[in-house]
Amino acid sequence: MRRFTSNSPLFKGLVLFIGALVCILALHTNAVSQTVHSELTNFRPITVWRPAHETNFGKRYPKDIYGRPVNNEPIVVLHETVSSGASTIRFFQTPHYNEAEQASYHDLIIRNGTIVHIVSRENRAFGAGNSVFNGPNGPESVKTHKIYSASVNNFAYHISLETPPDGRHNGNRHSGYTQAQYKSLAYLVANSQIPLSRVTTHKGVDRSGSRRDPRSFNNRYFTSLVQRFSQVNNAKAISQTPPAFVEAESPSLNIP
Repeated sequence: MRRFTSNSPLFKGLVLFIGALVCILALHTNAVSQTVHSELTNFRPITVWRPAHETNFGKRYPKDIYGRPVNNEPIVVLHETVSSGASTIRFFQTPHYNEAEQASYHDLIIRNGTIVHIVSRENRAFGAGNSVFNGPNGPESVKTHKIYSASVNNFAYHISLETPPDGRHNGNRHSGYTQAQYKSLAYLVANSQIPLSRVTTHKGVDRSGSRRDPRSFNNRYFTSLVQRFSQVNNAKAISQTPPAFVEAESPSLNIP
C-alpha cells in the first residue's frame, strides 16, 4: 500500500485544496452575514398610530395598593389577537366604563408587518389580568386595584400579533405568523433593550389557566432575529430614540 508523506506532491496538493475551500467558505459566510446585517440595519417597519380610548389604559403606578414602592424591571408579554387586527383595534377604541371589559396592548403587529401603536409605553396597557411573571428574580406581580388580582401590567410591555384567519377559534394551533410579523416583533423587542430572559407570553404569565396565546409561535426563529437585531444595534450604536411614526394609508393594511 502506498503511503502518503508530508513531502509528497499529492499531500501538498490536498492541503492547498482544503485551505482554498476553507477560505471560500469563510468569504461566503462573511458575505451572507454582511447582507443580513445590511438588511437588518436598514429595516424600518411601517408604524401607524391608532390610540386606545382612555378607559382602556392607565398610568403606571409608582407604588402598589399597600403603599410599597414598585421597582420591577420591565418585561415583554407576547399575545395574539384571535380576532382580526381591525376588530381588535375597534374594541380598544371603544369606551369601556365597566372595568371588567377594559383591555389593550401597547403595540399590535398585523399580518403584513405593520406596527399599530395603541398605547404609549409610558402608560399601563391592560393586557394581562390576574398574572405573574416567574423570572430569575422569583415571582413578580403588582396589586394596583382593591378588587382585582395582582398582575404584571404595571411593568409589562404588551405586544400582540394578528392571528391568521384559520386561527380565529379556540383550538390549540393555527398556520402561524408571517415572516414580516416576526421581523417587526424582533425589531420592537431588540430596540426596547429588554433582555430575552424577561420576554414571556400571555400563557406564561396567566394564572387563570385560560390563556394560551400566542399559539403556534416559533420561539427559536424569533429569538434568532432578536439577537441579530441586537448585534446590529450594538455594532452601529443606533440611537435609542424611537423612530418617528410613518402614517401610511393603504387598502392592503385594512386598519380603521
